[in-house]
Amino acid sequence: MNVSFLRLVSRLLVLCMLALSFQTVQAAMVGTEQVMASARTPQDREKVRTFVARADVQQQLEAMGIKADQALDRVAAMTDEEVQNIAGKIDSLPAGASNGWAIAGGVILIALIVYWVWK
Repeated sequence: MNVSFLRLVSRLLVLCMLALSFQTVQAAMVGTEQVMASARTPQDREKVRTFVARADVQQQLEAMGIKADQALDRVAAMTDEEVQNIAGKIDSLPAGASNGWAIAGGVILIALIVYWVWK
């Protein structure tokens, strides 16, 4: 009885080892860019969400015909690459909301002051 039990257990072990050996496992080097991209994605997605949630951005979106909740749904549906691209553009936006007319007006004002002082 003891010998038949050992044969049964050994056959089960061989069967389990054969069944488990067909699973394939791949190991590969992961680049730093891939690790950093996966780590930044939740932060970038939150950055885009907070940008879209701002009042001035919502006003601009509504002027273009997009409701705020639709914009947030679109952000949620974006791929990781799209979110990273937009988050990078948010970082590169100018801090002030100046446009060309404000700069031109400042230059003209300075030119008029200089002209008035010299005359």
